[in-house]
Amino acid sequence: MLLVTAYLLLIGLLVLWIESPFQVISNPLIIQKDKGEVLEGWLRSFHWGNKNELGQNFSLPRYKFYTEVIEILLGLGRKIGGNYQESLLFLREGLQSDRQFEKKLREAVLGTWLQMGMIMALTWLFIGGALTFVEVKVPTTKLGVIFCWQALGLTLLPVLMKKLRHRYFHEIGKLWKMLYVLRSLCRVPLSRSEVLNLAGVGELEGIKQETLRSLVGKLKETCHKALKFGGSYEEEVKYLMEELRFQEKWHFDLFEKRLAVIKLGLLSLFFLPSYLAFVFLLLSDLMTLM
Repeated sequence: MLLVTAYLLLIGLLVLWIESPFQVISNPLIIQKDKGEVLEGWLRSFHWGNKNELGQNFSLPRYKFYTEVIEILLGLGRKIGGNYQESLLFLREGLQSDRQFEKKLREAVLGTWLQMGMIMALTWLFIGGALTFVEVKVPTTKLGVIFCWQALGLTLLPVLMKKLRHRYFHEIGKLWKMLYVLRSLCRVPLSRSEVLNLAGVGELEGIKQETLRSLVGKLKETCHKALKFGGSYEEEVKYLMEELRFQEKWHFDLFEKRLAVIKLGLLSLFFLPSYLAFVFLLLSDLMTLM
């Protein structure tokens, strides 16, 4: 009964921590203003036709490659004129999609942390309850070994998740930067070679992920045609962005599945053995008392 009460109390405190508007301890589950949101707010309020705004020196928050592209557009506007409000609107739409995707990733990661933390908490609630109700003494050193083994599992979790995220999204991020720069600067009075250089298309050779090979080949072909024959590449880039968004969703599904495998592996290797080890110690001590 005590374990059930403690468990319900823990759940209640967790819900209160998530829902309470008063934050004593920082709560990463509540989506607070980040650099991406601040940058989106600036894009929403900025108007290209206001010459006073265009002439100001902005200190924009650094968020991925979006800030870099905005600064390029602002610099061109001050230097050679022109109206690139449409490009800024396009960047804002992309920024919104990016933030939604980052939110999904963050929720998946935080869900994993909560599950592992709850399992660890329930394990120690069981250990504490067993030691309270059963008159046995388990050496503190052995309990310390159990705790350190579980802590090792929790320590490995962020390392494995970081590697998993890098594997599935690092090279996709490079492609997004190239495509957004190309799309935003397609109507800017710059030479094709300058635009391609700003987009960093030279890094295409470094993208080795098998699932992206077809898209990389298409982007190389588009850049080659733009350099050789000129003309607009806007429609080709739009198509490639749709294809990359499909790939990104597929990679996210793979990320979630691999994350589930990691959770199962850590539970099987670090948490279940810890629980069984305590039960074994408990039973061994009870046998000596009989």
